[in-house]
Amino acid sequence: MKYYKSYMDRQEISPAVHEKLLNLESRPSRPWLRYGVLAACAALVIGAGVWRLAPAPAPVTDPPRSAGQFAADYDPLPGEKDVVEPGDGFVVSSPAGGGKLEFPMIPDINYQDITDQSQLSSDASRAYLPGSFMTNLKKEDVQTIFWGPEGKPQADHPKTEQGDLPWMLFWDGYTLQGRALYDGQGQLMELWLWGEQDRASFELELCPGALPFTCCIDVNRGDIISEFNGVSVAGWSQVYDRDGDGQDDYICGSEFMTKNDIGVRFVNRNSLMRVEYEQDGSMDLGGAQAFNALFVRQALTDGGLYLDHLAENENIPAWREESFSTLAQARQEADFAPYLPASEPEGYSAYSGNKEFYGRLSYQEGRQNMLFVRWSRGYDNVEVCVYRDGYYSCNLVSPDQPEAYDLRLYEIPWCDSVPEQYRETVDRPAFRAEDMSLAIVEARGREHDTGGMTWSFDVLHPDGTVVSYRCDGLTARQVWEMVEETL
Repeated sequence: MKYYKSYMDRQEISPAVHEKLLNLESRPSRPWLRYGVLAACAALVIGAGVWRLAPAPAPVTDPPRSAGQFAADYDPLPGEKDVVEPGDGFVVSSPAGGGKLEFPMIPDINYQDITDQSQLSSDASRAYLPGSFMTNLKKEDVQTIFWGPEGKPQADHPKTEQGDLPWMLFWDGYTLQGRALYDGQGQLMELWLWGEQDRASFELELCPGALPFTCCIDVNRGDIISEFNGVSVAGWSQVYDRDGDGQDDYICGSEFMTKNDIGVRFVNRNSLMRVEYEQDGSMDLGGAQAFNALFVRQALTDGGLYLDHLAENENIPAWREESFSTLAQARQEADFAPYLPASEPEGYSAYSGNKEFYGRLSYQEGRQNMLFVRWSRGYDNVEVCVYRDGYYSCNLVSPDQPEAYDLRLYEIPWCDSVPEQYRETVDRPAFRAEDMSLAIVEARGREHDTGGMTWSFDVLHPDGTVVSYRCDGLTARQVWEMVEETL
């Protein structure tokens, strides 16, 4: 399962687009879908149809580790950590008697095919909020989203029997993982749930008071708007080989605001179901559409969705953000000053054109502690980023393995010339400070598209500090002198 990075930008949609979605005229809603329901009910009766509750796979007792920071065959020093442990997750289990439950009515959502159409919304925007932080969701957190604080219904009747989550979601057997994003004051900004089972997967985004940020659907188009239980629902579908495995992927998505003011975006890919959602339609696409529509039904009926238990997080990690307009200001930060250049890079201080300096410190307890400086002259940049306290993963290599870092050994495009086992290190190698030399810097040079050379590498210091260098328009010796004064 592919998880989101620990720090995500603030995601939101503009108020104008939000208002348009809620105020668009909806097309006349049709009655509950007939064909899918009849086929599905028959399948549950005879036990051999297109709607199938697949058994849950065995829980993963030893989850895969995340990607390591070290190069292959590297011998870590004592205390050097190679991996970060994965977050919480669980496999959804439905009631043992799920096959006897009455099948739900399926809402009729118009999943307009947008496979060949432009899908970008020009009204979408992102803004970064300093101090925002992520937390993993526990199983109980996810259950409360769907059942509220009162918990699951009593199982005294076959129709209300439940498993880990409402069985009408048909998430049985999916491995779920969730994360919540909070601002620097501990207020919930957005929430994500990911589910995966074989080729089938889904992503749910929830946002208090606004639609989640989206970059793949234009909600201004009226032909994708349906109405269910008095709520406007934007629905769309796509059919194409998304992952390049030679098989078509059947993708369905929906966006809407719940009556208790929660913005929702739900996208699922493929489905374990097969059903004719539209008359004479593809049963593979129909299964994906029905799976999505069942979620819409769950979210907009009964208790709907509940986020009050996650609205505030009192465990706010300490954080600090600072900007600097000069190198002298940045060097006032005592913990970082030994790793910063003592003066402006040669050739940049004498530049008479459009020259800029930018500096920023970003600290968050338990997550990051870094200071970044950049000099710009036209299209050339010199960037130095100092990472403290072990929050930066690097690809350590030995100077005795030039094939792992020497750009002179490979031709562009690197995807054709660099062996797979060296692609990460050739792209971004790290060297211990005691191993650094002018020769290593020379091995990291390549032609820059504005003329001259560009250089890139990381340096790991004995105290665990990592300094990342990205330098344009300098000579190898100029870059080496910048590094050497910090060693």
